[in-house]
Amino acid sequence: MELTVDGKKYNVLVTSLTRKFQVLDGKNAERTLSGAMIRDIIGTFYNYEITILPAVAATDYGDYDALYEVLSAPQDSHRIVVPYAQSTLTFNAYVTAGQDNLIRKKPGESYWTGLSVQFIAMAPQRT
Repeated sequence: MELTVDGKKYNVLVTSLTRKFQVLDGKNAERTLSGAMIRDIIGTFYNYEITILPAVAATDYGDYDALYEVLSAPQDSHRIVVPYAQSTLTFNAYVTAGQDNLIRKKPGESYWTGLSVQFIAMAPQRT
């Protein structure tokens, strides 16, 4: 699977993709004295956690390194395209953290792998 971020396709290997949903309540949600819940639903947010490796060729780190730079940039959000149901979902998401691992270091070469990032939706996809 290619990963598309901000309109650019990155040739990386997606090894794990987890989608989560959150039905978020607004400030007027509360419990009554009897314990019943009064909801103030804002909408449903779909969030994704993704883990990637460099492309199949062990020496092809160009897209992996470029994607790391894009996702770690201090910007408000990214436009992503991810699988959803039997199609795809495109939305703006923010990234607050990510991590990967150095598996081998040679003079002039670093082999990084396993970049894990959470994409949190900027707005509800369903209201």
